[in-house]
Amino acid sequence: MLAGDLAVQLAHYLEYQISLLGLPIFAATSAGRILHLVRSVNKQDLVIAISFRRGLRQTVEGAQQARARGAYCVAISDTYISPLARECDELFLASIESTSFGASYAAPISLLNAILAAVGQYRRTQTLAMVKEIAEEQRKGSRWHDI
Repeated sequence: MLAGDLAVQLAHYLEYQISLLGLPIFAATSAGRILHLVRSVNKQDLVIAISFRRGLRQTVEGAQQARARGAYCVAISDTYISPLARECDELFLASIESTSFGASYAAPISLLNAILAAVGQYRRTQTLAMVKEIAEEQRKGSRWHDI
């Protein structure tokens, strides 16, 4: 996963949720980390690049490098004219429009939840085994405060 600025929160959210399903995932959220991480991708890798509006340079250039190395690249953006739309194999659109000066991440979070649901259904047997283990840990695990 490649992201910067406010999209970092989206990358960390998806990284956390996908790791719960037992899949290997890495989030690169700074220019240096993106550069180093894409150096090792190949045609067996999926790279998800998240950037909105004009596209953050570090994310776009990371997607360009990943695709040049043969990785399958998926973009999450808010417009077809995003540079990520040109650089990636697939594009998912999620509006960040808001009536205030800030961006709204309600639509991108909904998209990430739909992706998580699809991954969970695709790997249904593994997902159910993991969810059962997670539920047990939440009931009896040491991370949780006793009531």
